[in-house]
Parts: sequence; structure tokens; C-alpha cells
Amino acid sequence: MDVETNTDVSFILEKLKIKSEKKFEHERIGLEIQQTTKFYLPPRNKAIKTQYCHIYYMRYLSLVKRFKTDSKDCQFIELIQKIQNQQGTIQAIGTIFKEMKLKPYYFSQNAYKTVQNYVSNDDVCYLEDRSGRIKLQINNAQLCLPNKKDKIVNVSDLITGITLMIEGQIVANNIVKVERIYLPNLPQTPMLKPLNLTSYVCLISGLNYNASESTTKYRHMIDYLQGNLYSGEGREIPYHISQVIFVGNLYSKQEEITDQQTLKPQQDFKGQQSKLQINIKAVDELISQLASVTPVAIMPGPNDPVSQMLPQTPLHKSYFSETFKQKNQLIFLTNPAEFTLGDIKILGTSGQNISDIKRCSLIKDQLDIDLLEMTIFYGNLAPTAPDTLISYPLQNQDPFILEELPNIYFAGNMENFGTKIVAEKVRIVSIPAFSETGTICLINLNTFECFPVHIQ
Repeated sequence: MDVETNTDVSFILEKLKIKSEKKFEHERIGLEIQQTTKFYLPPRNKAIKTQYCHIYYMRYLSLVKRFKTDSKDCQFIELIQKIQNQQGTIQAIGTIFKEMKLKPYYFSQNAYKTVQNYVSNDDVCYLEDRSGRIKLQINNAQLCLPNKKDKIVNVSDLITGITLMIEGQIVANNIVKVERIYLPNLPQTPMLKPLNLTSYVCLISGLNYNASESTTKYRHMIDYLQGNLYSGEGREIPYHISQVIFVGNLYSKQEEITDQQTLKPQQDFKGQQSKLQINIKAVDELISQLASVTPVAIMPGPNDPVSQMLPQTPLHKSYFSETFKQKNQLIFLTNPAEFTLGDIKILGTSGQNISDIKRCSLIKDQLDIDLLEMTIFYGNLAPTAPDTLISYPLQNQDPFILEELPNIYFAGNMENFGTKIVAEKVRIVSIPAFSETGTICLINLNTFECFPVHIQ
């Protein structure tokens, strides 16, 4: 499905008029977020002594039921270990493991190197289940997608952690030449119950606030959301915003310590903490101004001061002392986050799942929004977790499995804005980093229209 173009409905704030006269006086309608407990892990469930193999096993058990195995043209093999005794064309279900030589293993020479892309010509794919694994020969195989738009794939296009069904010829002992690849059937989408009035949810990602750089753009953003910034066409929109969600990376990334800086680690640590404290205070002031007029929710991201293991725990409220002094409407979400606004089910991440897929596959010709769509087809938000995307080693569940599709699904900290409707009327959105693009995203909860707003 093609990405929707929004050049006609998006507008750029070219002429700024601070604190202009409000022409649309009315009381804002705030919507309360009801967060589910799916990604909120109590301390007793964070059992780091558990092995990661349990996640793959639970993933397999959850998704294996979604495949159709009634083909009469080939034999379905229930357990992979039985393939070595078979001949001809077969079907088998399992989880992909992609052996990548550039992937930094703990004891390898690449362990302490920053590698932007793990893909090489020497990568090998295996299909495995609880009984064993087989080697796959994948050369221009047909990937059958639920939207009926099949595509040709090779080893470089696949990633570890996808549960799928292969169809192909046995060419040698424990080696299958893959001809077709099938993904699991999509789960159901909850009934869409749009609001009966005009209301917007605003998605903002990647503030990457750095007090040492120009902060004019951030002030303009707050003024616009408060309704104090003249913007010509569409100037009534800010007064209909019912919820603002910050999707990860509120603060700028901390500088990495160089070899020379390690000579004075204590001094460098104090310097970094001092910069972080200044940024935290400045962001608190911005959020305080915004939360005085509309409800605000905050998700953590890879740059924020929380654990990097997914699901990420919410930011601590002590970072927003000024905001809480005024008893403003502020809540903290996990990452990923699953919640409802009214009767609309929303699911979102801060983008680590998409960024890691890019690192493990060749996606030069794919947009961020296309990768977001593929995670829906995989039935898993973060298929590369826990292989290359760090996560908690949970024993009884894989929290990233899509048991039910949301009405809105988004990912933050992407390279560009994109949106489309997929599956059963699911709106997906890729949100670019505000610090790089000056872009915020608005979704009309009445019409489901989505468009960007560019702030200069």
C-alpha cells in the first residue's frame, strides 16, 4: 500500500506572531489515557536469571496457530528434526535465526566496536523450533504478505526472530531451498469507535533537548500547542488538541567518553551529569507550560535516563518537579506503550524496534513506515529482541506479540514522516525527530486523518 501524501493538508509555520489574539475561544476537551499493564513489568517479573530461549519458545507457541497448513501440494512437517528423513517439497514452521558475522558477540573482536550495519554477504539463515534447526537456501524466494502484495526476498532481507512458514525443496541433509515464505495471519482489530467531535492527539518525538544549542524552535512548539502562535490556515487546530504524547528522547544523547577522557573519569562524569541536570530542568519548564493547558504523556527513549532494556520503565516523576508543583495533567508511559483514548486503542514505541531492524537487514529502498507495517505482518513489535535488541528475559511470555491489532500504531525517532492505513483500518505513523525536522504529528480522532505540522 502506498504511503499517503500530506502536502496539501500539512502547513509550515513561516510567519510567526507570538502571543497573537485568540480567535477560537472555547474550553479544551482533555482525554484521559488508560494504560494497559502489558508492558508494565513488576519487579518480580524482571528475572534476569531466566534464559532468553523462553521468549522464542513462547513466541513460537503464540504464532504457530495463525498459519494455514492445509496445502495438498506438499507435505507439512510438524517438527523440524523430521525433515532429515524426508524428500521432495515440504512445509515447515519455525523461527528464523540469522547468523551474522558482523554482529558484535561478547567474546568476539567486534564486541567493543560500534557497527552501523550487521549485514554481510556471508550471512546464513536457519529455521528452528523446539526440536532442532535446518539451514535455508534463500535466493529470490517469494514472500507472501497478508495484503496480497507479495515480494521477492533474499537472506539480507530477513531478520532473526521472525516466526514464519517455509515451502521448498529438500536439496541435502538438513538443507532446504526455499521457494515461498508465509507470514502468520493477522489478529483481529478492535472495533473503531471514533469520537463524535473534533479532537486531536499530538505525537512529538526526539526533542533531544540541549540547553547549549538554540532553543527557539522548542519555544515556538510550546507556543503553537498553547494556541499562542499565529499560523494562518488551521489556526483553530491547537484548541482541539486533547492529548500530547512525547515519544522518547526528551534529552540529547550524552557524549561518549574518549580514551583521553578516561584519564579523569570522575571529572568527566560530573560534567556530563551537570549538562543532563540543566537539560532536565529546561524540559521540565517546557512540559509545565504545556501541561497547564492540555494533558501530556511521556514515553522514555534510548537517550533518556532509564533502563535500556525493553520494555522500558516510565521516567521518574522527580525529573518534573516544576510540572507537579502546579498539579498539571502529566502521566508516564512505558516503552512500548499500549493504551486507550476514549474507545480508541493505541500502541506505540520510541523507535528502537525499527532502528534495530534497519541494522540487521538491507532496507535501502524501504521507508520507515514500510518497516512499521512489516512488524504488523510479522505479528511481533520487536522480532530482533532479544538477539540484537536488549530486553528482559521473560519466562512465560513474549510481550511484543501482537495478540490484537490497535486502531493507531506509531513509532518515534524515525528519519521522516509517513502514514498509511493497513490491515483492518489500522492507522500507522512514523514520527520524525523534532530536533532534526521540526515536525510534530496530529491525528484527528474523529476522521482518523493524520498530518504533520512543521515548526521553524
